[in-house]
Amino acid sequence: MMKNSKFIGAFSGILKAGHMSEHEVNIKSQLVQLAASSSAKVATREGFTLLLFGQTYSAQKVDRQATYILDEYIKNGLNSFKKLDGEFTILIVSETEFVAFRDRHGSGPQFFYSKDYFANALFYLSSVEGFQVEPDINALSQFLSLGYIPSPQTSLKGVQKLPGGSYVKVSKNGMQEDQLFPFDDFKSKYGTLKMSKEDAIVEYERLHKLGIKSRVEGAHTVGLLMSGGYDSGGNISALRDLYQGEVKTYSIGFKNNPWSELPLAAKLSEVFHSEHREYEIDGSEILQLPKIIQTIGDPFQEGGLMLNYVAMGLIGDEKPDIILGGDGNDQLHGTAGKELALNYKLKKLGLAPVQTLLSGVLENKAFDRNNKLFRIKFHNEKIKNILKSDNFGFSTKEVKNLIQPGFEIGKHEYLSRIPNHIKDFDELFMVHNFFGDIKQVINEVILFKASRMAELHENALTFPYMSTDLYNFLATVPRDIKFFGSVDELSKGQGVSKYLHKSYLKPKLPVEITGRKKQGGFAPLPIFFRSKENRKLFTSIIQKSDIVKELLNEKSVNEFLSKYERESEKPSYWFWYEQVNAFKYFNLLMLVVWWEMMINKKEISTLTDLV
Repeated sequence: MMKNSKFIGAFSGILKAGHMSEHEVNIKSQLVQLAASSSAKVATREGFTLLLFGQTYSAQKVDRQATYILDEYIKNGLNSFKKLDGEFTILIVSETEFVAFRDRHGSGPQFFYSKDYFANALFYLSSVEGFQVEPDINALSQFLSLGYIPSPQTSLKGVQKLPGGSYVKVSKNGMQEDQLFPFDDFKSKYGTLKMSKEDAIVEYERLHKLGIKSRVEGAHTVGLLMSGGYDSGGNISALRDLYQGEVKTYSIGFKNNPWSELPLAAKLSEVFHSEHREYEIDGSEILQLPKIIQTIGDPFQEGGLMLNYVAMGLIGDEKPDIILGGDGNDQLHGTAGKELALNYKLKKLGLAPVQTLLSGVLENKAFDRNNKLFRIKFHNEKIKNILKSDNFGFSTKEVKNLIQPGFEIGKHEYLSRIPNHIKDFDELFMVHNFFGDIKQVINEVILFKASRMAELHENALTFPYMSTDLYNFLATVPRDIKFFGSVDELSKGQGVSKYLHKSYLKPKLPVEITGRKKQGGFAPLPIFFRSKENRKLFTSIIQKSDIVKELLNEKSVNEFLSKYERESEKPSYWFWYEQVNAFKYFNLLMLVVWWEMMINKKEISTLTDLV
């Protein structure tokens, strides 16, 4: 059992619908005993026991949080959870029901469950006596493409994970699963704000500062993750308007990176007076991959994963009472304005079939080369598939070649929820904002990895830009204020993203931050595969793994590894060619190590343990 887990182990039978009465007393007593030895806050009233894992931010004092939430639940039911702000998971047990709920963005502890068991960690579930561990090949194939497995699916058959903002309720009537923040609610609020741009900027600033104030209240030491951009700059600027105590800032860079933001982060630290620490990643950090997998559970890989891991480790033992992260702010305002505008214009001009035809031509292996044609292919796919999650991993065709014949590779189920008919550009932007930016990128990727790495290192990480009041306010803001500019301007790259955010902060931040050209902020994944010695280790691990015999096509795997080895010493025509291939390599390595740990049940702490 991982030392960092302060949640709950697996309990046999408690999720069997219709049998709650047989277990209620035993379950409740075990939950309370567990809470007494963990960080959970407990409340008991009118036959209900509530356990709160994580933190909420409200007018209620810390020792009253659980009681307040339970009182509201008894009076108003599940809808009472909608107004809560924070990073948490709630469990409620009574004589007639069991309820689990995760905060709106899923930043609190995870919740995995089957028809018989539940746990906060997938590896706990896999170790329960009687539980059958069987990989879900469709889910694993999605991971190879996307770098993650969209909720509620997991890497194991018969197991689901509870998405952010969702609940599962078990009673005598069976099992009920649903979300409390559906698209229809978001759509009904969208663009309803009746306020000038100037007043909207003032309101945005007020709500941002309110989110920070509620999070740092009572803290003696506050930490911030500092990237050197508008988001972390906004957090430390607002913090210093509210709090004059000790502030510690942490920044991560990459060795020999010409676009390093470390000097900008140091500038923010100097201006706003923090005790600053920084670290440069050299690529060796990837050897710690098993520790990450143990915490996350499913195979997962994203460009900033190792950055989050290292940042949380940099904090060390002298932990601030609360750490502010700027994660998710880009997505909350809306991203990909240029690509959305180009997608919209191409469809209006009747050119979408031409784009699809071009996509089919460019799928040929001949265009997967380090040249201009790959760049055309990359941008064409991004524009054409703008309502799908970014696919920086293996394409669908490549996955089919990578998986042995006979295994079924299904469609991405998360796409089935996206509306088929979109009437205008603003609606396209809204649909992308909800289903892409918020439901997938924020909930399943950005906040997911940051929260899990904070959990691994036992750090109290919070996200002020995700505060409930700020989220609800931005849901009402019209598109042309969220992402300022006309469709034509956006299609030319002339729109202004995060308009409210930048307008409020431009006078407050150093000109070095506000005046620089956007660099992209991407973590250069090739750094983890630059060492020839490491590539030799990774190749050996992959080729010797049982997964190559049982699931993967050995020929395709070796072709990919050989191609990467040939190209690794050559100069790259374009950053994203190297980045995409490193993404694929990382996905393949992650899947293999996950297989060794989950399916073959090997206990390892570093990649060298697999030699």
